[in-house]
Amino acid sequence: MIDGKVTIAREAGLSFVGFIAGQGLRFLLNLVVAKLLGAEHLGVYALSLAVIQIAEVLAVGGLDAGVLRFVNLHGTRPEKQGGLIAAALKTSLLFSLAVTLLVVAVSGSLVAVLDGDNLLYLTLICYACSVPFHVLIAVAGHAVQAYRKLRPKIIAGQILVPGGMLLLILLINAVAGGTPALIFSLPAASVAGFVWIWRQMHGITGVSAKNVLHAKPEKEMLAYARPLMLVALMGMVSHWLDILMLGWYAGAETVGFYQPAVRTAGLVRSVFLAFAGIAAPIFASMHSRGEIIELEKLFRVVNRWVMMVAVPPAVLLVVVPDSILAMFGDAFTVASPVLVVLALAVLVQSFFGLYDTVLQTTGYSKICFINGAAGLAVHASLNMLLIPLYGMTGAAWALLAVYLLVGAARAAEVRILLGIHAFGTSMIKLLFAGIVSGMVLAATEPFLESLHVAVSLAGGMLLVFAVYLLLIKLMQLEQDELGVILELFSFVKK
Repeated sequence: MIDGKVTIAREAGLSFVGFIAGQGLRFLLNLVVAKLLGAEHLGVYALSLAVIQIAEVLAVGGLDAGVLRFVNLHGTRPEKQGGLIAAALKTSLLFSLAVTLLVVAVSGSLVAVLDGDNLLYLTLICYACSVPFHVLIAVAGHAVQAYRKLRPKIIAGQILVPGGMLLLILLINAVAGGTPALIFSLPAASVAGFVWIWRQMHGITGVSAKNVLHAKPEKEMLAYARPLMLVALMGMVSHWLDILMLGWYAGAETVGFYQPAVRTAGLVRSVFLAFAGIAAPIFASMHSRGEIIELEKLFRVVNRWVMMVAVPPAVLLVVVPDSILAMFGDAFTVASPVLVVLALAVLVQSFFGLYDTVLQTTGYSKICFINGAAGLAVHASLNMLLIPLYGMTGAAWALLAVYLLVGAARAAEVRILLGIHAFGTSMIKLLFAGIVSGMVLAATEPFLESLHVAVSLAGGMLLVFAVYLLLIKLMQLEQDELGVILELFSFVKK
């Protein structure tokens, strides 16, 4: 059991670093757009990205999750695995071309609904061209992940695409201005990400372009993927629903002020995504072998790791939101209350997120669909109620409420269907350590505010982590977790 945990910890460590790097690059990307182009251009970027990412989920068709599960189910049949990967790539490519044409056709209507202008229209058209490349990155990345190798997927999706876009925005803006920089950077960066992941996938799986061309549809995988596509689609719509509805009710500029808070809070979400990425195929393998007891043990440990890493940055966002948003410009501090609520929301999502991973990887795709549909309906209803009354803050509270309700439902379902859960006294210890470290930061905030903003944030972060880790050490880790950490970080052995 220790060996399995060490494998997950090592891979999750790589995944975590990659996701943090990706989130950091996206954070910098939003920061650069806000500084160079202003809130309205940032709002156009966020609205366009919302539409395109929803389109990408539709184009993928659930085949990213499908190929991950089915490749693991045929672990002793390499030829079958290659056929599944080729079929998933071919089908998703055809879907993506159709979806691209659909987005182009309806862009004018979308701009009218969002009360946009010609800039939004041009951005939507250009971003639509990147859909096929993003879809292939997603499916190929999950195919490689099925072999328990995350590096190619991380480099393509978390480094090359956001990093390339950031670099291109700076270069194109310097040469041709802000509008061309905003419009052309994403399609160019997506091509770079696709080229990288394709070469890596071919080396790991042996699947070639010829295999993809001659691949036949895998009906069983498609049948499994369809409900997951609907689940992912509803999840993505719900993820962007606050942005889209803010654009509908208040326009691109309000979205521009809201976006930095969303992106900053997303740094906390990266912790859950990092661990879930490597744990998902192992959960699937354990369930297929009937190892429910071992699955529960692993589930609890990974969930504790997620919360252990997620709590300190969430504390920082809750206690000093003004200092963080001031990096985008003084005008963006208007969204400080929004950042506090969103930080709490993504912390809740981090705690309950692995329950959805367990449901997906153990074959309960229809239940995932029901959860997604109910969550989307509640989210839309709350947004319609709260955004007109409270604007950005209302959108944030709606998101927090949805994460709580859907997360509690998923926890109950996993308990009923599989008889497992992730609750325990260790979670209370982690939350207690977070609250105490937050109180210490709040007490020292007046002093930190007198310093330069960069020094203030760095000092606050170090203080939170120091107090938090001290309390965690005093409350002691469980013995199995201590063994994994000692194995991972051999320099602590003395």
